[in-house]
Amino acid sequence: MSAPSHRCRTLAEVYLDNNATTPVLPAVAAAVMQTMQQDFGNPSSSHSTGIKAKVALEHTRSLARQLLGAATGEIIFTSGATEGIQTSVISALQALRARGLCGPETLLLYGATEHKAVPESLKYWNKLLQINATVQAIPVLNSGLIDTDALRQLLPRAAMVCTMAANNETGVKQDLVALEKLIREVKPDAYWLVDCVQALGKMSLDFAKISIDYAPFSGHKLYGPKGIGFLYVRPGAPYQPLIAGGGQEGGLRSGTENLPGIAALSTIFSQLLNPESSVFCADAVLWHYRQQLLAALRQVFPALVLNSAEPHILATTLNFAVPGFFAKDILDLFDAAGIRVSSGSACSSKVTGSFVLDAMGLERWRSEGAIRLSFGPAMTAEECDEACKRIVSLAPVVRQHCLVLTDADPLNMSVAAGLSQFKYDANCSYLLSCEHSRQAIIIDPVMPLAERFVNIIQGQGLTLVAVLDTHLHQQANPASKLLRQLLVDAKDQDVTGWPLAHDTLQVGVYQLSRIATPGHSPQAYSVLLKQADSITAAFIGDILLPAGIGRTDLDGGSAMALQQSLQLLQATVSEQTLLFSSHDYAQRFVTTFALAKQETPLLQHILAGAEQEQWQQRLNEQSAILQQASTHLCGLVEVSHQDAIALVQPNDLEQLLSTQQITVLDVREPYEQSAGAVDTYLPVTAEVLQIPLSRLCNAMLQQQLKLDQPLLLICRTGNRSLLAARVLRRLGFKQLWNLQGGVALLS
Repeated sequence: MSAPSHRCRTLAEVYLDNNATTPVLPAVAAAVMQTMQQDFGNPSSSHSTGIKAKVALEHTRSLARQLLGAATGEIIFTSGATEGIQTSVISALQALRARGLCGPETLLLYGATEHKAVPESLKYWNKLLQINATVQAIPVLNSGLIDTDALRQLLPRAAMVCTMAANNETGVKQDLVALEKLIREVKPDAYWLVDCVQALGKMSLDFAKISIDYAPFSGHKLYGPKGIGFLYVRPGAPYQPLIAGGGQEGGLRSGTENLPGIAALSTIFSQLLNPESSVFCADAVLWHYRQQLLAALRQVFPALVLNSAEPHILATTLNFAVPGFFAKDILDLFDAAGIRVSSGSACSSKVTGSFVLDAMGLERWRSEGAIRLSFGPAMTAEECDEACKRIVSLAPVVRQHCLVLTDADPLNMSVAAGLSQFKYDANCSYLLSCEHSRQAIIIDPVMPLAERFVNIIQGQGLTLVAVLDTHLHQQANPASKLLRQLLVDAKDQDVTGWPLAHDTLQVGVYQLSRIATPGHSPQAYSVLLKQADSITAAFIGDILLPAGIGRTDLDGGSAMALQQSLQLLQATVSEQTLLFSSHDYAQRFVTTFALAKQETPLLQHILAGAEQEQWQQRLNEQSAILQQASTHLCGLVEVSHQDAIALVQPNDLEQLLSTQQITVLDVREPYEQSAGAVDTYLPVTAEVLQIPLSRLCNAMLQQQLKLDQPLLLICRTGNRSLLAARVLRRLGFKQLWNLQGGVALLS
C-alpha cells in the first residue's frame, strides 16, 4: 500500500531530548554523503583511493587528540560508547586476572547513577571471565556527586573504578580532578574508566592532565550519525581487543572502519576546535537558553522542582518534577503538543521511578515524576524561542484540565461529568461528578493521587459530598483522611467516610447506597450506583476483581463471609451491572457477574452455595501464590492473552477511513486532546469521538458506544488504544481496529 496521497496539517516537532540522541548537522550529513559517494575508499587498500581514505581517517584521529589533549595514548574508532565500555572492561578484567586479583574480596566499583551499560558490562564480563569479583555501586550525594567518603572506604579493595563525566539523566558533572586525586592517592593501580558520552562539546577535557585509563565516546550524542564512536586508552593501560579479524586500527579493533561515520566525527571535531566559526554555542549562551526554557516551564508548572542544580550540572540538561504529576502525565501532554522530552521512568501501567534519582536519595514523587529536557550545544536562538513559545502554550491547557491550581473562575470551567477511573499501579480510584449540581464523590483514593483530586475538586469548584472507602484493613486510609479534612464539610461519618445520618447519598443525578460485603476484610461495603431507578454500577472493593476473587487470608478475612457477600451482591445487582474493583491487576478496568463467572469458574461454585471445603483449598492456593509474589496483592488474577484486534498500519489508514464508516475513538487523556487534536494527523476527514482511557468506564456506564459500532482506536503510541480495544472486545465489541504506533507515526 502506498503512502497516503495527502495529509492534514501536522504539528511541527520541537525536539528537546538531545541527551538521548541528536539530529545530524547539515555539514556532518554532507561529509557523510561525500564519503559514501566520492571518498569511499577502504583505508586498508594500497591504491590511491584507499590511501586517501587512510589519510582522512588519521586526520580525524589527529583532530581527536587535539580536542582531548591526548598527544599520547590510543584513539580507537568504535561503533559507539557501548562497544568502548565493553572493550575497556574486558581489557581491565583480563589484566586483573593475570595479576591474580580474583574473588569476592576484589571490588569492581561504579557510580550508583552510572548508565546501565557500565554496571551491566561489569557484571557480564566478571562472570564470563570467571573473575568472580564483587561488583558494587559507589553511593552518591543528594547533589548526584560521588560520595568521596564512601569511595575512600571502598578504594583499598578496588581493582577498577567506573565513573561518569556527566550524567545523562540529570546533567550532573563529576569533579574528575578531585576523583583522580583520591583514586591515585588511595589505590594508584586501580583502573579508572570515565564515561564521557555526555561530556563532548559540553565540558572541557584534557587527558594530558588527568590519568583516566579508558574514556568511551559516542557520535550520535553530538550531532553525528548512530553507529560511530571512539575510545581513548591511556598509555600503559592494559588493552585487549574485543573484535579480532583483519587487524584494522593497528590490530586494536578489527573490521573495516566506518569511514562515513569517521568523516562525521572529523566535521564535528573541526567545529569544536574552531569556536569562532563554530555552530556550537559558548557556555554562557547555553546557560541563557537554559534560563529561558526554565522560565517557560515555570509558567506552565509554577510548583516545578529541579532535581539537579547549579553549580554541579551541564547547562544543557533540565531534570525536573512537578508535585501531583507522574512523568507519564507530562510526557503525554508535551508529546501531544509536539514537544519531545523524556522521562526518568518507564511509561507503563506500573508507576516506576528513576534509579538515578533514587540513588540520589530524592523523594519518591520526584523520582516517579522526573522529566528530562535536554538541548544540544548547537541550539539556535530561534529554536530556543520556538521551544519556549510551544511550552508556554500549554499553560491554558493545564489550567483548563485542573492539572494545577489557579485563580481561574471555576464556574466557567467545564466539569468532566460522570465517572472517571484513576490508576496508580494496580490501584483504582474513582471520581463521580455531576455537571449540573457541581457535586462529586471520591471512592478508594490512594495517596499518590490525592493532590490530583484536590486540584480537580478545587479547580472546578465542586462540592465534595464524601470520600468513601469500600473496605479497610488494619487502619484508616490516609489518603481518604487527608481529603476529608481538606474538602468535606460533613463531620459525622463512619471510618469509611459514609455520613452517619444518611442511608443514601445524592450526587446530582446519581444516587448511592451501600450494602455490607465483608470477607476480604471485616469492614467492607459495596457502594451501589443508581441512575433512573436502576442500579447501573457497583464499587465492590476487593471481594471480586476483574478476572479474580478477593483474598480471605488477610487479617479479618473470612471465606464464609466472602461467599455470603458475593451471593448478596449477585442478588442485589443484575448480571450486566458494571462492577468496579479497587484493584485491577490484569488491566481489564471493569467486570460484571456474567463476565466474572466465565473467567473464574471457581466463582460459580461459590455463588452456587458449594460447601466451603470444596473451594476454600483452591482459594488458599491462590493466596499462597500471591504471598510469594507480593504481600500487598488483594486477589489472584489469571490473565488470558486475547489479541484478536485488527492492527492498522499508518500507510493503510487512508484507505480504511475512506472505505468504511468507522468512528475514530481517541483514548488519550483530555489534556492531550486539548494540546493536539487527533484529526490534525488524520489523512482524511473522519468522525472523531474523544473518550479518554480514564473515562472508558463512564462510556460504558452511559452507554455511549454500541456493541456493533465499528471503532478505530487511537492514542499516542498505540499501547493505550490496544489496551482499550482489548477491554472493549472483552465486553462484547466486535468491530475494532487499533492504529499501530499511534499518533507518533502520523506526526
